[in-house]
Amino acid sequence: MTTAAPLTALGKEISFSDGSTAHVRYSLASLATLEDRYGSIDGILGAFGDIESSSTGMDRPMIGSLLEILGAGLLGSGFVQHRTERTITERTEHPDGRKTSRDVREVTGIRYVRQADRQELGHLLDLAQLEPAIEALSEAFAEAFPQGEAPAPAGPITGVELTVPDTFLGTSSTTSAPSPSTAPTKPSGV
Repeated sequence: MTTAAPLTALGKEISFSDGSTAHVRYSLASLATLEDRYGSIDGILGAFGDIESSSTGMDRPMIGSLLEILGAGLLGSGFVQHRTERTITERTEHPDGRKTSRDVREVTGIRYVRQADRQELGHLLDLAQLEPAIEALSEAFAEAFPQGEAPAPAGPITGVELTVPDTFLGTSSTTSAPSPSTAPTKPSGV
């Protein structure tokens, strides 16, 4: 059974280059934001794994993903999203000769900005704070997921006996016959 303790945890503190601090916490809203970006929890975990493996070797891009994942964890701590979008008009010609068009919005980038002074998250972190930021992110992310639970079984569940209460056996519902159209009806609102 899942416990609520990890979801209500206060998170981990992170320090910024201007001397201020904030709490990184992955609430359900934060995880939903990341899920929109990465497609699933497995996609988030994959990006998170790339950040952790890149932090030791620095052999692949990781700063953008780090800022996105860290920013989502800071959503309840005074930071807000600023999305950059692009609108594309899709035009379609139908077999009957009709032409239609519709606008499709696509998110091209997300920046996280501190509401108090409009500073971007990327400007509040220096390379000297990269390792502590990744450590805080790792600990807060670990808090968001329950540990030690048995994995869900794969495939159909067999060997489970299901009993149906007697109250459901033999019950049926009936409907009354429709009333004739000449039946008097009251006007609505009276």
